[in-house]
Amino acid sequence: MSDLPPLPSEQLLIDHLASSTRSSLASAIVMSPGRGQAANALAAAFPNSKTTSWFVDLHRAERAREVTSEDVHVICQPDLPDTTWELALLPVLKTGEAEMNRDLIHQSWQRLTIGGELIAAVNSPKDTWLLNQLQALGPKVRCHDHATGRVYSVRKSSVTFKPKNFDAEFTHRVDDRILTVHSRPSVFSHRSVDRAAAAMIRNAPIPEGSTVLELGCGNGAVAMAAAMRSKTGHAYAVDCNSRAVQCTERAAAQNQIKNLTAIVNHNGELPNVPPCDIALLNPPYYGDFRIAEHFMVTAAKKLRSGGEAYVITKQTDRYLEYDWWPLEMTERKTAQSYDLLRFIRE
Repeated sequence: MSDLPPLPSEQLLIDHLASSTRSSLASAIVMSPGRGQAANALAAAFPNSKTTSWFVDLHRAERAREVTSEDVHVICQPDLPDTTWELALLPVLKTGEAEMNRDLIHQSWQRLTIGGELIAAVNSPKDTWLLNQLQALGPKVRCHDHATGRVYSVRKSSVTFKPKNFDAEFTHRVDDRILTVHSRPSVFSHRSVDRAAAAMIRNAPIPEGSTVLELGCGNGAVAMAAAMRSKTGHAYAVDCNSRAVQCTERAAAQNQIKNLTAIVNHNGELPNVPPCDIALLNPPYYGDFRIAEHFMVTAAKKLRSGGEAYVITKQTDRYLEYDWWPLEMTERKTAQSYDLLRFIRE
């Protein structure tokens, strides 16, 4: 991972920093969708500054630690630290999630000191969206055009701007109960229960007393349904996104579901999760099937002998290409517009 180049928008920020005339810097935060190399550039340029590299995703944070200098503090948590900063750097991908980027613009602006500067870059030479978001902050936005994108800088002069809350709360029926679900930008699936998750809830059997593991819990809707149905059992909800775990915990508390534990994890090492009876998997389709492989390997490690893994997918052919031993596929059935695959652990 250490030889991977910065993402295009982060490279724009690195190049911009190299041409900066700033002479000193006390504190800075970098909100990176990649590996946070801009934080390294900051720390090298201002060795006496307090530089923090923030991630919402633990997998990205751990990859960043592999390439980050010891002068940079790498953190993974749902929100930016509740402290003040003199400089905030935000690399924005033109294909990135709009609400998440708006959330970070508002959070970082709120935390900047008076006179502090927000510098944002996007890998789109004709960008107008990011410019509009920054202009809504109030002060004049300076634009720096480059062949590969645009870099914007805006300096905070007052505290009159009121940040918006992008969180969502909605309800979802499971059996005879109406559950409240929480979601936030960057959480899968924000503002709704994903159709595949709904199909999993309807079709995956959860016997009473089961110990259930859900990998990639998102907003927690599936894990809460599993916890409800297991009753005297326990459900474990795992996600590498710290906001997903936060939302799952919030919803479980609001719905008074006490037999559910949410865990931030990215590597499948789950020492505090006992051998499980059921594993529920709804892997995302991005990542060239690597995330699906990771989920299957983790399920095989955590299931007891005879335990069952259920996978909801539209990529059944990909699963048939692999030998998943000690998991063996025993059933394939249609669940709405998806396939529900059942595996048994030997």
